[in-house]
This record gives sequence, C-alpha cells and structure tokens, in this order.
Amino acid sequence: MIIKHREFEIKEQLDEQRYICTYKGREYLVIQFVPKSDEGNKLTYSLKRISTTPINAPKLRWLDKKAGYIVRDYIPALIMTDYLSKQDMTEELYDQLFKNAYYAKMSGMTISYSPNDWGLYNGSLFYLGETFSVFKKEEDLVDKSLRLWFNTRELSEFMKNNGVFYDKNRIKGEYEVNKEIVLMACKYYR
Repeated sequence: MIIKHREFEIKEQLDEQRYICTYKGREYLVIQFVPKSDEGNKLTYSLKRISTTPINAPKLRWLDKKAGYIVRDYIPALIMTDYLSKQDMTEELYDQLFKNAYYAKMSGMTISYSPNDWGLYNGSLFYLGETFSVFKKEEDLVDKSLRLWFNTRELSEFMKNNGVFYDKNRIKGEYEVNKEIVLMACKYYR
C-alpha cells in the first residue's frame, strides 16, 4: 500500500482496519479510515493530540487524510490484561501509570485506563488506546479505574468479562487492598 508516497508492505492484518506493515525495515501500525467521515476526523484528531503530549504512546508518523490512512509506530507490547492475569504490578509500573495519568490531566484529556488499552514493552508502559475525551475528574484514573490495576474483585470481574483467566485466590482482603491503593496513590499521584 502507498501512503504519503511511501510504499508499505503488509506483514499482518489485525482486523478490518488495522495492519502491521513494514517500511525501510521498521514496523508500523497502519489504521485505515473513511476519509471525511466523523469517525475518521475524530480518530485523526485524537491521535494527533495524543502524539503531541508527554503520554507514553506510539508516535504518529504519517497521516494521509485524502486516502484515509494513519501510520503509527508499532509496539509489540504485552497487553496489560494478559500481564495482570499472571502477575502483580510493580511499583515502577504504578509510577509510570500515575505519570501518564498526570500528563493526560495536564493536557486536558481523559484517556482510557482499562488494562486492555495499555501495553508493556521493554519495561515501559504504553498507552495503546486511540481516543480521548475532554478531562473530567470523575473519569480520571484515581476516581474511576484504579481498582482495575490491583488484585480486587473489580479486576476479577473485568477479567471474567474479557474472557481472561484470573485466579480469584489472588484477590486480597478489602482492608489490605485499600491500604495498598492508598499507599500507591499517596506515593505517585500528582
């Protein structure tokens, strides 16, 4: 496929709109959209905006609005849902999660804090989501989604709803998990 006068070779098709492609030996994620559509306009605006913030996310490389293609860096990350199904978060990962939440808030954005929209690659946490909304405190990490990142009943239910195995024996008591959440929030929340 030709995007912005560059010839990309399709390596793998992920779904109807997403492809892993190579160009000059590097892998990229190519997203196809309908030009001049509301959905396409929202997607391009979101990815351009996310790419200009300090949020750790794959960078937007090329945008072809006429042909309907977006090219981002491809990061072969382990989706955090899979990571959390097998092991607990480390303090370093909590620090990265809270920093990204802070960067989003300072940029006036509410991003998704669902573990499905985050990936781990080379020890770094990446926001793999493609959209955001205007910042709302009630949608922030601490106010809405933080319990999905600890061994809680909410995480167990989330995993069940996503068809991912989660050992319920890992769920900690309410007092213990609340203490851990408060300690991490006090230590890393900005």
